[in-house]
Parts: sequence; C-alpha cells; structure tokens
Amino acid sequence: MPWYRYLTAGLCALALAACGKQADAPADDPNALTILAGSELKDIEPLLPEVQKATGLNLKLKYAGTLDAVEQIQAGANYDLAWLANSKYALLTPGLRDKIKASERTMISPVILGVKTSKAKALGWDKPNASPSWADIAKAAGAGKFRFAMSNPASSNTGFSAVLGLAAAVAGKGDALELADIDKTALTAFARAQALTAGSSGWLGEAFVREQDRLDGMVNYASVLYAMNQAGGLREPLTLVYPKDGVITADYPLLRLNNAKRADYDKLVAYLKGEAFQKAMTAATFRQPVNTAVPSSLPRHDYFELAFPAKLAVVDGLLDAYQNEFRRPADSTFVVDISGSMDSNGRLDQLRTALSGLAGSDASLSGRFTRFRERERIAISTFSSEVHDRQQWTLGSDRAANATTLGKISDFARNLSTRGGTAIYSAVQDGYQDALARQARDPDRVYSLVLMTDGANNQGLSLEGFQQWFASLPPEKRRIRIFAIQFGEARREQLEALTVPSGGRVFDGSKSGLQAAFKEIRGYQ
Repeated sequence: MPWYRYLTAGLCALALAACGKQADAPADDPNALTILAGSELKDIEPLLPEVQKATGLNLKLKYAGTLDAVEQIQAGANYDLAWLANSKYALLTPGLRDKIKASERTMISPVILGVKTSKAKALGWDKPNASPSWADIAKAAGAGKFRFAMSNPASSNTGFSAVLGLAAAVAGKGDALELADIDKTALTAFARAQALTAGSSGWLGEAFVREQDRLDGMVNYASVLYAMNQAGGLREPLTLVYPKDGVITADYPLLRLNNAKRADYDKLVAYLKGEAFQKAMTAATFRQPVNTAVPSSLPRHDYFELAFPAKLAVVDGLLDAYQNEFRRPADSTFVVDISGSMDSNGRLDQLRTALSGLAGSDASLSGRFTRFRERERIAISTFSSEVHDRQQWTLGSDRAANATTLGKISDFARNLSTRGGTAIYSAVQDGYQDALARQARDPDRVYSLVLMTDGANNQGLSLEGFQQWFASLPPEKRRIRIFAIQFGEARREQLEALTVPSGGRVFDGSKSGLQAAFKEIRGYQ
C-alpha cells in the first residue's frame, strides 16, 4: 500500500465518522468556523467529523501553501482562523502580527532527511551518535554522493525549512543570520544535488516512491518519512537522519484571526490539545503530540531546534537566491491551446494574464516567487489544429537584459489570438521532442512541460497514439515531467492518462483560474 494510502487508512480507522464524509461545513452556513489551512493538513480531514461532534463546531477548511496563506491573510482574506505548518514567516511579515490575535501549537514534526539505509551506512550516517552536520550533508551532495528529493522552498514548508536550516546552521548565526553570512558554496552544493522537486510535501512522497531507484533520499517531515517506512512501498527503508547542528520544526499553530470567534477558538484549541485528539492524531499521522501526557507513535529522538532568522529581508533574500542562483536552472516548456473555444468566457484573457504574470507583471508575494527565474530557459508553443508558433527565450543573471527578455514574453502573451480546432497530443509530442533535443545538448537543467487546454482533442494524434509513442522512448527519455492544466471542457481522466506516465500531474484551473494554476505549477518546475 502506498504510504499516503496507509495514512488515510489509519485515520479512517481512528475516526468515529466514516472516511469520505464531507468534513467542511456547508458553504452557506453563517455559523461555520472558517479556517485557512496548510496543505499538509489534508491528512487530518478524516478526524474532523469527530472534532466537530465533540466541539459542536462546524469547521470549513480551505487549503493553501505556506506563502500563499500568508499572502491571503495579509490581503485581509475573511477567515476566522488559520492553521499552518508554522507561523514564523507570517510573524515576520509586515501587518500580519497585528492580525494574529492568538496562537497555540497543536502537534509537532521536525524537517529532517530520510536516507536509504545502504547510502546512510556508506556515508557513515547510520548511527544516532554519528549524525552529520548540515555542512557534511552539503559536502556529500556537492561531491555527487547524495542525490535527493525536496519540495520547492518557495511553495512548501519542508523545502523552506531545510534551506533555512542549512543556511543558519552553516553560518552558526541562528536568528542573527544576515544575507552576508550565507555560505553560497554550501547552498549551491546542496541545491545542485536536488534531483526531484515538488510543490507539496505529500506529492513529493508519492513521486519519491515512483522514482526511488534514482534517488538516495529525501527531505521531508519525520512523520512522513516514518509513515513511508511503515507502508511497505519502498524497496529499501529510509534511515531518519537528524542533522546534529539542528533542524526547524513544524508545530502546526492554530491562529485566531477573528476576535469575534474567541470562544469557538478556545473550545477548538482545548479539544485539539486534549488526550482524545492527540492520541488519534499521533497514532495515525506519526506527528508528535504537544500534550506531554500522550506518548508519541514516532520513536523518540532528541534534536536541537534551530532559531528562525529574525529578519524578513534575510528569509526572502535566501529564497530568492536559492531559486535564482543556487539551484540548477530550469528549462520550462509551455504548450498552450489557442483554439477557437479559448475565445469564450474570457479564457484567452486569463491565459494572457497568467503568462504575463510569470513574466513579472504579478507583484504579489506569490507572484514574486513563481515568476520566471534567472538562468531559466522558456519555450512557448501555441497550437490549435496544428502547432503554430514556437518561441524560446533564455534569462541570464543581468537584470536589465532579463527585463528586456521578460518584456518580449509579455508582448508575446498580449498578442495571442485564437483559431482552429484542438490537436492536443500532436502539440505535446512536438513540444516534448523539442525539449528532448535541448536536454541532449544541455543536460544540467531541470526539464518540464506544461500543457494548457480547454477542450477535447479533435485533430491530429490520438491519446492512444501519444501513449504508444511515449512508451516506446528509452526510460531515460521519459523523465521530462508533463503537467497539465484542466480548464473549460478539458477532461481530467484524459489529462491524467497523458501526465501520470511521465511522473507529472493535473492541476485544476477551472475553479482557481488559470493564473493561480500556473503559479501552483511553478512549485514543481
């Protein structure tokens, strides 16, 4: 059983209500307690019916990544509470400290490394008293001895915590860390060994299981790594490695934003920290309880908690540097549908806005960390009945030159116009072949392809024809991940059949809009 199914099964067994029952309160319920929750907390859903039964509260959760949630709170989004992996970034953000009226920890999970047992032994990391430092980990990564999976630091708390932990530990500065203290050599060595990325910790675990043969380990929550070992989907168990100079921990604080809901907040906090919930939570998710009277399901391991940097400019600067300077550069292909149906309901305008946002017109917090990066190569092809236009741009490290290039991408987006039918699979094959040719010439990049379509295929290659062609490629040429945005009348099951064999996934642009879907995908590129 895959590890994520293992967690779900465990939660269902522990929840008194049936798994699959809608935990959210009805959207029009005026008495619902609205909660902006971190995406990591989706595994708590099967326990929510019992929480609601015990407290009498109707809980309505909406999920978001850490930085996206911070942005929504900053913008004044109308939520009663927030429930995030941690609140450290939020408390540094101007204007947010005053919006947070109260904060209570609910559970704990440190961000650590899971290393294949044979690799941990080879590196000498297999014994508790021989744990490596973050500098040791960066050195092994830089020497090509350790290839790992990690979520995108700008999209997910685990990657975010690991990068901050590495920078703070190597500099030895903790909350006094300044940008000048960052060891660029160590960060670059670490980042270049990242062989798999994802926008969320949960999906990263699923992808690791699929691609475990080419990876040595993964950065994730201790609870997730332990659950994966228990699930039996790994050909080799992971040794849980706690860097000896410290880690950053998620403590899942429940934050009160609406003072009018103080009584409901207090009731919910009391239940979440009580024995019943803490026992069910730790038994099912392997997170550590905050209630000291409840034993943890995760084997005990002492670790040092690293101090979080005290300045927002340092945190943001580190994330910028990781994306634009330290990590391997990206090669991102976008295959976009401009068939006649894109003329309806403002779809083409949404596409123009989304692409222009990636080129820098989106000045929001999430826009800043999802725009095209320095050193990135961007290929955009448009299609309807056939592929019409193929454009390619490469960004460098010179900001003035990049501004000119990004302006050209924005001009291209503004001038998009519609025509013809929809040849989805022929266009994706064309874009994939171009990406393979670039990869053969320049292999030291992170390659991906994004399809955006609003309809069904009615021209060119069929889905079955594309699948046969893709399956005929050598295994090493099937590793450019294909992502797709479901929009308009596009059928999800067909898009999943297209994306899953490459290790990709489908994003829903019909509910969130194209701009939000494109921004979410950037966490996987």
